Amino acid sequence: MPRFAPIAAVLLSAVLAHANEAPTPTPAPGLPRLTPPELAISLTETVYLPAQVSLLEHHGRLAGKLAALCETPSPERLAAAREAWIAADQSWRRLDSVRMGPSRQDETVQQFDPWPLDLAALRAAMDKVPDDPTSPQALAQSRELKQGLPALEYLLFGNAEPTKAPLAAKKIDATCRFSVWVAAGLARRAQELIYEWQGIRRGLNYDLSYPRPFLSESLTRAHAGVKELSGWKLATSVSKPARQDFPDWRSGQSRQSISAGLDTVERVLLGAAGGAGFEEFLLTRGKHEVVDELKAKLAQARIAVAALPDDLVKAAAERKQASQRLTELADFIAGPFAEALALPLQK
Repeated sequence: MPRFAPIAAVLLSAVLAHANEAPTPTPAPGLPRLTPPELAISLTETVYLPAQVSLLEHHGRLAGKLAALCETPSPERLAAAREAWIAADQSWRRLDSVRMGPSRQDETVQQFDPWPLDLAALRAAMDKVPDDPTSPQALAQSRELKQGLPALEYLLFGNAEPTKAPLAAKKIDATCRFSVWVAAGLARRAQELIYEWQGIRRGLNYDLSYPRPFLSESLTRAHAGVKELSGWKLATSVSKPARQDFPDWRSGQSRQSISAGLDTVERVLLGAAGGAGFEEFLLTRGKHEVVDELKAKLAQARIAVAALPDDLVKAAAERKQASQRLTELADFIAGPFAEALALPLQK
């Protein structure tokens, strides 16, 4: 938050300046009033576009590691491909928790992260893999694939049994070419998302009516993302969950995925390095108490998520605590926080 004074100094200044005045909120001295267009542009440039670039970088790297594995299978290249998958998946999870605009489209979500993975449909799709999975025609066809990251997770990690994973076999076959096809297609879609977000960024300069709906959608998606984390991604509706009830269970990344999702929600609400978030918007309007309560809710949720073990199946008490803290955060975002911002959540 470089464009503003440190929070402690802001709060102290506000207290000294208004201790004996009427309780009407006013901006603290030295804080320029942040406008909706400035906030929308900042979120786009410091949160949403960087998330899209990260998505492209990691999926491009994943496609390259899979191609190398197919060319010369080895335990080392298999390990590198698995590491690349985890990084690519985390880049999607960071985006998934705040997906909006083009990232919110059902087609995009289904291409990257269909849930649950249909193994019968996966096997049928593998029978149709092109001879050249990275040709322009093959990449265009890849948009129709609905297996995405879960399919690659299965091929690389098996059903949480890495030694039995399909790509653990030391041979080059249609399964290997299929994995390259999927990964390359995801990288291409990630590139298209960058172009679409660049168009949104340009539109924020010219359409004066757009920033407020943009911010309303941004807040709505952050709220929805936290609700997903506290709900189905923690399997809170399942009385006795099994490992397959959690996302990314085959690779053992369920807890890390939940934490990654919360990371980006926090960047939207508090601002990323070099930019402003909803926090600054409220501080420049003197609404410090709401910001303090938001930070407390975020901290409580972060601590509860950090306390989750890698094996969520055996963590009923920890999952309940994390779900409760995340639900409290979501309720605060939809209630006092949205009211302070005067931004209604979208239906």
